[in-house]
Amino acid sequence: MKEVDRKRKKQILFRATPEEKKQLLNNMKAAGYSTLASYLLHMGLRGYIVNINFADVKALLGDVGAVRSELNRIGNNINQVAKHVNQSHEIDAMDFYLLEEEVKSMRSQIEKMEKQIVVNINRKLRDLEES
Repeated sequence: MKEVDRKRKKQILFRATPEEKKQLLNNMKAAGYSTLASYLLHMGLRGYIVNINFADVKALLGDVGAVRSELNRIGNNINQVAKHVNQSHEIDAMDFYLLEEEVKSMRSQIEKMEKQIVVNINRKLRDLEES
């Protein structure tokens, strides 16, 4: 058997699940390639490598745990106020004021956190577009 003179002499083999192969073939067709080998070679040599560090976003999401804890405390306070009202059939103005202030604080924290998360995600997306 005569060996064909090829520019690319090294063969690379790998295994994929049926689902992975289907996704590779779909990506190949969407990118306009006629063979899987040409698609994989092009993507491996010239494709974009995207690494996004979401550490700061994860830190903000960690703050969600703090807000959740604050919500639990507020819920406990509301339960205490409700129990007091049910027992005495009256509500102390100070209890109501404190409850109202805690709810305002919670809303403010949640709004601030949502804005920070959106700003960070938008910044990550802009950085991705620029690179």
